[in-house]
Amino acid sequence: MINYIKRRLPSGDFQHDLPNSGSITPKELLNHSEIQSNKSKILFIIDEHYVDWKKYFKDRKLFADYDIRIEQATFNEIGLSAHSNGGISIGINTFRSGIPVIRSFHPDFVLVRQYVKDVDVNWINIILGMQYGAVPSINSMRALYNFQDRPWIYAELCQIQRRLGAEKFPLISQTYYPNHRKMFISPPYPSVIKIGHAHQGLGKILIKNTYDYHEITGIIEISQCYSTIEPYIPGRCDIYLQKIGQHYKALRRTSLSNNWKANIGSCIIEKIPLTERYRLWLDEVSQIFGGLDLCAIELIQTNDGKEYIIQINDCTMQLIGENQEEDYRMIADLIVHKMEIYCRPNEQVTILTRISSFDQLPKFSSNDEEKPSSNGNIRQTLDRIYTINTLNNLKQTFSNLFNQMNVK
Repeated sequence: MINYIKRRLPSGDFQHDLPNSGSITPKELLNHSEIQSNKSKILFIIDEHYVDWKKYFKDRKLFADYDIRIEQATFNEIGLSAHSNGGISIGINTFRSGIPVIRSFHPDFVLVRQYVKDVDVNWINIILGMQYGAVPSINSMRALYNFQDRPWIYAELCQIQRRLGAEKFPLISQTYYPNHRKMFISPPYPSVIKIGHAHQGLGKILIKNTYDYHEITGIIEISQCYSTIEPYIPGRCDIYLQKIGQHYKALRRTSLSNNWKANIGSCIIEKIPLTERYRLWLDEVSQIFGGLDLCAIELIQTNDGKEYIIQINDCTMQLIGENQEEDYRMIADLIVHKMEIYCRPNEQVTILTRISSFDQLPKFSSNDEEKPSSNGNIRQTLDRIYTINTLNNLKQTFSNLFNQMNVK
């Protein structure tokens, strides 16, 4: 009978937390909830399910004796409420044995690896809620908000180029149009038009003549999107630079297909030496929007050796090459390091600005006076409320079950 009751419970958390014994009391349930809350920190990872993040945090501890509890979901599975005095409540819609359940929790730290905005989706409302609840994250919610649109990012790169000069920061030239109305002057050919904000080559079109250009402007008029135009630069390869915390990497991607988009079709990816020039670009990019813990730069290298920066990516960057497992573990190391700063037990960290490197992380003395955490108090209060609601749901389930048995 107890298995039947478990399946009927509306809450995934309670079902997950049920002790193995056949009977539970409200006191035992409350104590179990408090132990789980006080001796573990919840890391919420927004990513596709084919990446198993739990294995990268196996047997890892915070502050010597705190477990890291992993919760993973995609944006479309998330329900959220945020509180003005700090903290958020997450509900994840899942299915167990074909029955829809909601798994609820209060994250201490968040990693975002899924695109916030793409061709047909925009999850910025979730980012707003997390910023509202002041939850620390990688990258910061401020940075994720600023990465909504490519022209906004490009404008920030222009600031770097004006400061360093075009020789030291070779950003590709570009023209922006908010709509189709001013697109009556044809650009030099060939050119590349990018429509709206998309990823992985979507919305990018190569135009070779005036006929192509006018056809595309008609599509832009219907789409009601902004667009950018940049010269098409044929290259012998792409260079992919990435920065994870203080770890830098440079990769060369050589296409084996005849497609003008290097990320389409087969290609050869090989690791290349990281030059001081590449390191400078990554350091500069990692400082924008308050700091980026994870970032990547894509550039094209021409046949004569010239290089042009095409675009940059944030924490949703692709991990490519043969050492992706190493990259995932470096991200896990970075998260643990950050969580030990922002999620200290019984202490409220007031420095919530983003920090882009380990050298700039604040050092906490072991003799620091402990202060009560307002976020921790909120979380404990919410846990108690959730426990009470769960008990009420259990009582209702028992009542319905016995009523059905009496009818029979």
